[in-house]
Amino acid sequence: MSQEDIVMANGDIMIGYNRNGGLTLVPMPGFEKQAARVASLIVEKNTPCDIAEPKFGERTNGEPYLKLPKGHIGGHDCVILTSGPGTYNMLGQLYIMLAYLVGRRASRISIVSGYFPLSRSDKDEGADELALVSHTTRMMSSASEGKLDRIISADLHAPQVVMAGRMGLITEISLMRRLLTKILDSAGDRKLCLMFPDDGANKRFGGIVRNMLDERGVNLPIVVIGKRRSDSNNVKIDSVFGDAEDLRGSTTVIVDDETATMGTQIATAEEIRRRYGVEHIWAATVHGVLCGPAPGRLASGPIDRLYITDTIPVADRHELKGLVENGRLVVAPWEDDLANIIRCHHWDQSIRELR
Repeated sequence: MSQEDIVMANGDIMIGYNRNGGLTLVPMPGFEKQAARVASLIVEKNTPCDIAEPKFGERTNGEPYLKLPKGHIGGHDCVILTSGPGTYNMLGQLYIMLAYLVGRRASRISIVSGYFPLSRSDKDEGADELALVSHTTRMMSSASEGKLDRIISADLHAPQVVMAGRMGLITEISLMRRLLTKILDSAGDRKLCLMFPDDGANKRFGGIVRNMLDERGVNLPIVVIGKRRSDSNNVKIDSVFGDAEDLRGSTTVIVDDETATMGTQIATAEEIRRRYGVEHIWAATVHGVLCGPAPGRLASGPIDRLYITDTIPVADRHELKGLVENGRLVVAPWEDDLANIIRCHHWDQSIRELR
């Protein structure tokens, strides 16, 4: 049976032959529950899907080890489930896992990392820091002995990240459409205004946002601010592109790709409320890193509600539980999209356009 015989007329996929072998999800630590849910969604779409759970540990002397039998690995199409931030531990385990899959004779090796590790390190930081993202990508390829087929990630911090590896190695998909759908569906009759906090955010998401609003027949004002930032906690707005009067009395949604400590978002929210009479402030960021002081800042700061996806899993992050329960943090799950992405990748179908 050829690949063309597998795709049905309605776009669903039948069980059939795949030249890369059967599909296996390989969850990194912390992604086991996600793998189970995603695998069940894939199976519902008539594609068999196995799970091979690795067991990482440390010996008495502190050296790492990994237990991963060959079952569901040898001769299989193996997809690693992981996500940043790219800590020493996360990257070290990923490199070992890639080497193991080669040693266990995986037919094809891919990585789905919702948040690309070290994606913020896409350019040199002054005289002291060199960009690391290209090095990280080379390390992934090297650990797999060049057998890494693809890295799939959502909403990269900068478009140049896709050039960090060989042509076609990194594929970016966007979840901003899903995030804004969640916001629009929960907004009721609020007067909404969308705001990009800088020109970079406008360039990354402006087209996606405007196309989505057109498709839904929704006409929302959009403003872009120009700002100076001495540090992450101090923001000075120099200009507003769009009608600043649209901000007054509105629920303004600050749209960006990620938030770490929330310093910049909080400072921006305080400034627009002071200068433009914004009534309520929401924020929409694909990647909720939410590290350090972020939970406390969200709990008591000027941002009334933060919408994120779970590209960085939220369920087991106890510091965020109260924020989810009281509605300050709203999570738009991406497991349906993730299952569709992996299924289409397995059958060599396009994954770039999510609807």
